[in-house]
Amino acid sequence: MPNQQQNQQQVQQAQQAAQQAMQAIQQAQQQANPQQLQQAQQQLQQAQQQVQQASQQASPQQQQQLQQAQQQLQQATQQVQQANQQQQQMQQQQQQNQQQ
Repeated sequence: MPNQQQNQQQVQQAQQAAQQAMQAIQQAQQQANPQQLQQAQQQLQQAQQQVQQASQQASPQQQQQLQQAQQQLQQATQQVQQANQQQQQMQQQQQQNQQQ
């Protein structure tokens, strides 16, 4: 069953990609850096693609792992949206401050 092993690697890579994307988002949030956020968003999309690819050939056990990874990715997506909103609010405040 070489395919099974290959899948396991794919599953793990997808999980790692999800975790890396999460970390990238947290860093971007801490530093409030729009460029970093965009990069983190790209990482998220790539991770989602990896998860989808892996799930096409995954065993039921691996499917569970992938579902967890997908949940992580959904949480991360929400985090990105929140961070984006925070930045927009900050920008608006800065503009208001300049106008005063």
